[in-house]
Amino acid sequence: MVDSRNRPRRPQPGRRGYVLLTTAGGLVAMMGALGLAVDASALYIARNEAQAYADAAALAAALELDGTTAGISRARNRALAVPNRWGLATNPFSGTQVDFATSAQGPWASSPNPAAGYRFARVQASAAPSLRFIPVVGGPTSSTVRASAIAAQVEKTSFRQGSFPFSPMVHNAADPNYGYTVGERYTLRWGSNPQVGPNVCPGDRHPTWVAKAKEGCASERGYIEETSASIIRMAIEKDYQTYLRAIGESVIMTGGAKQTIRHSLINRVNQDTDNISATYAEYVSRGIGNGRRLVAAPINTWYPDYRVVGFGAFFLLLPSEYPAGGTKSFCAEYIGPYVQGSRRKGAGAPGAYVVRLIE
Repeated sequence: MVDSRNRPRRPQPGRRGYVLLTTAGGLVAMMGALGLAVDASALYIARNEAQAYADAAALAAALELDGTTAGISRARNRALAVPNRWGLATNPFSGTQVDFATSAQGPWASSPNPAAGYRFARVQASAAPSLRFIPVVGGPTSSTVRASAIAAQVEKTSFRQGSFPFSPMVHNAADPNYGYTVGERYTLRWGSNPQVGPNVCPGDRHPTWVAKAKEGCASERGYIEETSASIIRMAIEKDYQTYLRAIGESVIMTGGAKQTIRHSLINRVNQDTDNISATYAEYVSRGIGNGRRLVAAPINTWYPDYRVVGFGAFFLLLPSEYPAGGTKSFCAEYIGPYVQGSRRKGAGAPGAYVVRLIE
């Protein structure tokens, strides 16, 4: 006989129903959790995509600001032209807001006029990804994610790389523009035995500046790299720099005519996609340059301490403007504030700037 106590028990009908209900409920909960996870992931990805777009657009806009209303228009167009998309790079952003300000705290304006001093750009972007599972439980069919970024031309008081290997003479250290006139040509390299005449750049063509140029010695011509001409050529053509140059520090003057430097200046001009504009105004009007003709030069007090009082943006002239021979000067047009990596002068006060995200 089989002991009935060893027979497996059949589930009670009520217990079987309870297990089925519990399993079904668990599956529903799991599917709901999975659905929420999928929708949450979609929102998270869209939020990151919107932030990446806002960051890139704000940086692009800030690079175009030059203190003019035309610069504001260029900045907005550059921001809106950033190709980033959302939804795994399938959907373009729409309704993007681009604003500008003179400080990070605002007030913000979409089309400031006049535009002087507007060196902050803010981009606000949004995306509305569709939700697949949340609507099943009565939620919305889509959700909006938003992102905002602020980029600015931030003051730069020192260079470890990229400043030009010439240092012009300050005319007035108390003046924001160093005593220079925007659009005038000033001396990068002094010719030997400078005189008030054709061998001196127009902005320095005065007995005061010619006499000061002679104060040090005849060999100090404006170069501020090592005495090696090859090092100076590398600095001109490849942005090489041998030592830190900062406001308040002294630049190291080096001498000699260094005739081969002329070829490097011409090469630098020809690195620009606009090597035919005669002036900076014409360069801006053409709008085809890549910025290689804009250089940052430390401006110093000259003999005896050669202390840097600031940095200025200078526009390199046409190749034909750089003559052969040691008696001629090398000139460049002073245009105001310099922005590293930009094709334009800056929007702020005279000096040097670099574009960075600040929020």
